[in-house]
Amino acid sequence: MAIPGLSEITDGEESVSPTLLLLSGPPGIGKRDYCREFLDEGLATQKRCIFISSKITDKEKIELLNVKNNKSKSLFVNPVLLYETPNEKSLQETLTKITSYISDIRTSESRDMDTHPSGTPIENNGNFIYFVMDSLNHFCDIFEVSAIKRFLARLVLQLKRSKTIGIFTIDSPISSEYQSIISFCDGIMEMKFEESNDALIRKIRLLSIAGHAMTKPTWIQFSIDKNGRFTFADDLTKCTLDGRVIQHPPVYYLDLPFHSEDCAITYRKFMSVFKDLDPKYEVLNYNFCFIDIVGLSNPELAVHRQKEKIVRLNEFISSCNSFRKISDELKIILPAGDGMAIGYENNPELPYKLSVELHGFLHKYNKRMAHDNQIKVRIGLSSGPVFTVYDISNRLNVWGPGIIMARRVMDLGDSWHILITENFAMQLIPLYEEYRNNIKLIGSYEIKHGEKLNVYSAYSGDYGNPELPEKFKKIYTQQ
Repeated sequence: MAIPGLSEITDGEESVSPTLLLLSGPPGIGKRDYCREFLDEGLATQKRCIFISSKITDKEKIELLNVKNNKSKSLFVNPVLLYETPNEKSLQETLTKITSYISDIRTSESRDMDTHPSGTPIENNGNFIYFVMDSLNHFCDIFEVSAIKRFLARLVLQLKRSKTIGIFTIDSPISSEYQSIISFCDGIMEMKFEESNDALIRKIRLLSIAGHAMTKPTWIQFSIDKNGRFTFADDLTKCTLDGRVIQHPPVYYLDLPFHSEDCAITYRKFMSVFKDLDPKYEVLNYNFCFIDIVGLSNPELAVHRQKEKIVRLNEFISSCNSFRKISDELKIILPAGDGMAIGYENNPELPYKLSVELHGFLHKYNKRMAHDNQIKVRIGLSSGPVFTVYDISNRLNVWGPGIIMARRVMDLGDSWHILITENFAMQLIPLYEEYRNNIKLIGSYEIKHGEKLNVYSAYSGDYGNPELPEKFKKIYTQQ
């Protein structure tokens, strides 16, 4: 039993116990297609399926699910079509049909149930019922809300007695008058539209579900093909150069996808430098946190003081949960003179969390230290590909756009700045309200080779620096 995209929206969970979920989203986002995929999975695995809709006819149901009535174990009911004028009798007749259908299933299961050698019946835990009720708000438009509330109370009782996993859809935003009819749900899924680079993208998240702690529900991107089939973020085509999802037909080079020809050209330039690499196996995409101790190279600072600050910084980084709890196989650690660069595989939140934790440790440390012994840092965050190379000592190392851009954006900051490249900020900002509030665009800066870099700054009362970096102040002064 599987809910479409469950593994992605729960970060690895493959199944859930029988449960009833509310799926909300704006009209046209794909709620019915999502339910169709859910029911298709049930029919394909020989499960019993119940589909209630006030909008779809029997003919449309056959086309929607691509099944014939005499070949499936499904029950379809449209209460609106049961009587010439829809009324509460329509709902009662629908409930009678569902109750009878479920009763037949119980009778069949009792007849087919295996028996333990001791004589005790063995329950088949795989015989779930797949259920969909499409468009609660449309039902409420046709019938009285109070009638739908009574209908749902009886329906839910039947479904929960019969190991049912069900999805009820409703348009968002949800009207206050409908709140009373959705309280029965064990969990809530949400869909939304979001604009990105002049394209409209779809996202889904599991907001809550009984028995699972959803502390920070994550929005997962999805797409729907012309046949109504869903593809979720982990399966979407991503650019080889920056790792972001490609919203339009990709450009290919060596069978690798890119956003544009410019991305492919940049990639080829790096490959010409590291021409001995096999791009399919040696190109890695990482999220980087580049940390630099401010003022460490000051000639007035004694060498032993410089060393002491580096040692202390390393200790503080090692104490951060976002560093010590991550396996060494999933991160890259590169010493960088006045600090270090740390790259994480897959998770873009970890560099940000490391920056926040590190600032917390350093602020506490500096309160009890003399001014010359305080440690102040500036941090740059970016993501992108890196290439594995061997240095002059024949040790495996990495280099590439991911780490280069983290270093360049860090160089633009002053003490306590956490500066972020645009591609990295765009990965973080949609995730949580905290990120939307604390990550702000501060302007564009021309770096090497005439390239302009849009820079974001992360700060709150506990971390970061709300002041504009000096290099940006000079730009605005000149203007």
